Amino acid sequence: MKIAIIHEMFIKLGGAEKVVERLCNIFPQADLYTLIYDEKKVGNIFPKEKIKKIAYTTQKVYELTWNQRFCLPFMAKAIESLDFSNYDIVIASSSGFAHGAITKPETKFIVYYHSPARYLWDWTNEYKKDIGANTWIKAFLFNSFFLKIRQWDYIASQRSDIHLANSRNVQQRIKKYYKKDAFVVYPPIETERFGKMIEKEGFQTRFWIEKNSYFIIVSALTEFKKIDIAIKNFNISEDKLVIVWEWKERKNLENLKWNNNNIVFLWAKYWEDLVELVQNSNGMIFPWEEDFWIVPIETMSAWKPVFAYKWGWLLETIQENISGNFFTKKDGSDFLENFEIFRKNIEDGVFKEELIQKEAEKYSEVVFEENIFQFIEK
Repeated sequence: MKIAIIHEMFIKLGGAEKVVERLCNIFPQADLYTLIYDEKKVGNIFPKEKIKKIAYTTQKVYELTWNQRFCLPFMAKAIESLDFSNYDIVIASSSGFAHGAITKPETKFIVYYHSPARYLWDWTNEYKKDIGANTWIKAFLFNSFFLKIRQWDYIASQRSDIHLANSRNVQQRIKKYYKKDAFVVYPPIETERFGKMIEKEGFQTRFWIEKNSYFIIVSALTEFKKIDIAIKNFNISEDKLVIVWEWKERKNLENLKWNNNNIVFLWAKYWEDLVELVQNSNGMIFPWEEDFWIVPIETMSAWKPVFAYKWGWLLETIQENISGNFFTKKDGSDFLENFEIFRKNIEDGVFKEELIQKEAEKYSEVVFEENIFQFIEK
């Protein structure tokens, strides 16, 4: 049985790439395809020699600009240019274009949706603002272009045989935008890695923070992540917040913090460093909307509770007063009052480590593998 795996962009190592990495482990003989590849950023996990084919046009545009947004006009044609005619099964890891691959009728085409492209559907206005396309002439061109892409996106969504969604929230969005039923298969979480205790010496020297003295955010620093909500509230709190990662909004976010030492920015951390930072925190802060984000579950695997915006898939994965607490206002106006409840619950021992980890085990790599094999066997 010949299998191909297609993932749109290998330009970072995030949750979607974790799914692809696990698929490659499950099907080690599968051929890997992509539209954009950045060896410096992903080469350790996805070596270039493991990639069967990189779409020519989108890769050249990316190498000229080093910005995936400039590739957007070419993505639809690029995915359709890839040849999957010799495969029995094609598995697409899709956040926007991979689901548009063209396969033969006898080829089983399975799409794992991280999300229908949010910038095409429910986040279009935020995306326009983010790229400066909300002035009248730019907005006109943008709207015209996105109308065509939406039409293509809907047509492309009808090509697959099996739709898999990474959460019930994404399942509902697939039904709304594509009129298709999808099966929920939660992403594979490295529960074992985050649950294994790491005790290295020199923690404070390496990270400039004390153990068990801080709350943590792990996220790319973009406008969509609403990390400004956490910063503004920690500005008036005595608790320490450590923000791990980077991206274009870092400087703006750093400028939001007041002249104090309780908000610390660290650059991106990986492997044992990241696990150690999570394990020695008091808990995770998650102030934004997301279709699915593996970090809160990784945090739970490390027996730490999560404080999050009460929305979408988080209602599926975080149990109130068992593995975390919520704030409910999108603008964060009730953040501080609910955070005080969260902190008191930690101090009073309301969150039990073994129960938090038990919740996380529902999303382990083993469970993901079993679910994927069910669909392959069918």
